[in-house]
Amino acid sequence: MGTVQPEPEVEVTFPRPGAGPISRHFLTDIVWFNAIGFLLMHLAGVAGLYCVIAKARWFTTFWALALVVAGGEGVTIGAHRYYTHRSFKATWFLQLVFVVLQTIAGENCLYIWVRDHRQHHKYSDTNADPHNAKRGFFFSHIGWLMMRKHPDVIAKGKTIDLSDLESDFLVMAQKRWYNFFYVILAVMLPIGPPMAFGESLSNSIFVCFFFRYIFQLNLTWLVNSAAHLYGTKPYHK
Repeated sequence: MGTVQPEPEVEVTFPRPGAGPISRHFLTDIVWFNAIGFLLMHLAGVAGLYCVIAKARWFTTFWALALVVAGGEGVTIGAHRYYTHRSFKATWFLQLVFVVLQTIAGENCLYIWVRDHRQHHKYSDTNADPHNAKRGFFFSHIGWLMMRKHPDVIAKGKTIDLSDLESDFLVMAQKRWYNFFYVILAVMLPIGPPMAFGESLSNSIFVCFFFRYIFQLNLTWLVNSAAHLYGTKPYHK
């Protein structure tokens, strides 16, 4: 496997432009397709938790949790530390591993994930922040994915420098064929092995797809919501 070549860690810093006053009660239209979809996914995730407790084989639960860990590494080390902040150097093979693991997590393609996160850091807690914490816990946790974007998010998002991603073959290949890779790595890979070990199709789907996926998403979203609500901002000192 490729190795990480560490460098002195440098946080990406951005100038803070005047993005206008915070408007906590700015109402954008609800995207009902997304809202209903997330509701149904969470209900299926709860059903998956019931299967974990009452019906699923131990290997099924172990496999689901192993994929949560793997996907989490793809998000935290891959999408966040490497692709967003460029905190270290990585070989081509390690970059491929990051792309695979981030796809398993199923949190959109790297191109969009990194764009949103760079924008979040550049315009943190303003109307141009995609998940502006000033609009409340629910909005910064999941609500931002259920509503139309604030006009400032759209306008400022066009200014984010993504030239490094646009010249990256792996990132752009994942972006172009994301739906195909998602089905293979985030759907078929999770549910296949448990069935090979004698698990039922329904348990495999509800535990290793729905429960795993919703658990994975909420772990990531808590960084946007809980960490902003309870965390400190030492970089302001």
